[in-house]
Amino acid sequence: MSTDALAYVALLDNLSIACYHEDSFQNILIMEAAMARYVITDSTAYLPADILERYNIITVPLNVHLNDMTYKEGLDISNDKFYHLLRSSNSFPTTSQPSAGEFLAVFSQLKPDDEAIVIVISAELSGTLQSAEVAHHMLSIELQERISVVDSRFAAMGLGFQVIKAAEMLEVGYTRPSILKALAEMQSKQDIFFIVNDLQYLVRGGRLSKTSGLVGNLLKVKPILFVRNGHIELFDKVRTTEKALVTMLIEVKNKRSILERLCVIHVQAPLEAAKLKRRLEEEFRLPTTISEAGPVVGSHTGPGTLGIAYC
Repeated sequence: MSTDALAYVALLDNLSIACYHEDSFQNILIMEAAMARYVITDSTAYLPADILERYNIITVPLNVHLNDMTYKEGLDISNDKFYHLLRSSNSFPTTSQPSAGEFLAVFSQLKPDDEAIVIVISAELSGTLQSAEVAHHMLSIELQERISVVDSRFAAMGLGFQVIKAAEMLEVGYTRPSILKALAEMQSKQDIFFIVNDLQYLVRGGRLSKTSGLVGNLLKVKPILFVRNGHIELFDKVRTTEKALVTMLIEVKNKRSILERLCVIHVQAPLEAAKLKRRLEEEFRLPTTISEAGPVVGSHTGPGTLGIAYC
């Protein structure tokens, strides 16, 4: 039996529906199997390949521009190669959202009875949501009604957690309205805290005010940043990396009662990420993943970024 058919069986069980004759029930399963349900996201979710494959998640790549070259994230260049180019370049990278046409090409592959939930990077950080919405409005009314576009209000694994949640719920047969409600509730409980080695990446990329960047570098403090209302804000300033990590851990401890998932996010800092992962697992006894942010997010935070995402 297919995954979609199993999902329909789970849904029927949840609703306590058991009044179908065998023939009609088989017909229902055939109809359900013909309808596919998808989660679509963008490349800044940085989900591992096994998750993408397991849930058949569709990814639309953002673009990163460096040395007069344009790369589609996750397709044209590896993380290691990009960060090598970044360190050796005198140019500063820029990024751009996918075009509406790229989203339209994905949406147009859906069959009339298919459904999709599109979850993308915060609209405060990227124009990706706008591209997805423009493409959505170009569809027929019938198809528009079967596709929901969601602003995650996050990036990296803050977005990734929502994509996984939606995929898990789709797999067991939840309706789109139920999933959208769960995502809204999830967003209110999520946080990402992180530190960077050089604030100039955030300042030059327009994701943090020049005042915050200059003050941080001049005073040699270690700013702790977080995502609030969809954009990056200064949370606190401390003197050392260790104090920054302790402060972030305290914030996670304050949410201990609601913690479900933990992830260490980093940019070209695998050893530091592994150490932080061990600290989190020892403290919270929860499986903790590690996710390296790719060129788009890394262009704005820089190598050495280290953070914690949780929900």
